[in-house]
Amino acid sequence: MPPFRPLSSSIDLQGAFAQLSKRGFAGHHLDETLRQLTATTSRILNIERVSLWGLSAQGENLECINLYELSRDRHSSGVTLRAVRYPEYFRALQKGEPIVADDAMKHPSTQEFSRDYLLLNGISAVINSPIHADGELQGVLCIERVGPHSAWTSVQRLFAHAVASLVSQALLQNQLLSVKEGLRGANQLRRALFESARDAILISDAHTGNILEANPQAEKLFGRPLQQLLGVQPNDVVHYHGESMDIRDLCKRLARTSGVESVHSEMLARDGKRIPIEIRSEVVQLEQGKKIVQGVFRLLDRDNG
Repeated sequence: MPPFRPLSSSIDLQGAFAQLSKRGFAGHHLDETLRQLTATTSRILNIERVSLWGLSAQGENLECINLYELSRDRHSSGVTLRAVRYPEYFRALQKGEPIVADDAMKHPSTQEFSRDYLLLNGISAVINSPIHADGELQGVLCIERVGPHSAWTSVQRLFAHAVASLVSQALLQNQLLSVKEGLRGANQLRRALFESARDAILISDAHTGNILEANPQAEKLFGRPLQQLLGVQPNDVVHYHGESMDIRDLCKRLARTSGVESVHSEMLARDGKRIPIEIRSEVVQLEQGKKIVQGVFRLLDRDNG
């Protein structure tokens, strides 16, 4: 891979950020996106260590999600930092401001790490940029210089902030995809329950009475396939409160009820027999003022109906 041009101006920063955005979101999975962000950031800044850490729900721990080491071209994870051991750092992180330490051994927010982290890894200077999503602190981006310490440039600081923003976008994008997948799964579940229901179910337009959806049991009860039920006016007769009406008129009548209603009625089959049924209806308000009616038709035992 060709080396990146060193950042020395705002123009370089804009070009590098565009490059990072393109590379960082090339993967469709969050883990791969984060791996690309750490590696590309390390190469652009020519910095040995770039890592992403996730904050636990209680804010007690930081766990390394991904660490990229430039000289080894290696990714790793799993290290945990505990607030009880590094209280000053965690307090500083909760303020939501970047921690910029030109000399990490002497900075009040990072000197706690001197013995068991900084010296162990040869780290001399750090930039820690908080990562937020939905207004909550989710973790931190760590950019760590190995070797002699020196002051961070304004361009390097801005770039670190920009990368942290990209991580926030990746987290939000992942959350959105998870919600969509959840909704898709919920819709599939509702569909499965609808189609496997033992009772006949009709969904109709509250204004017109036209049938919008019917489950297999409704097809069986009314003796018509789904396509013959949708949007038409079936002439099957139901005796509702002593009054004979077709299904479309019944759906319109049900729409005028408030809340959930359950009544015992009779349906006149094609062979002329009267079939006792229980009709449970519920009016559902949709967006933009549209209403639908869910009618559940349950066959009753004639002796107990």
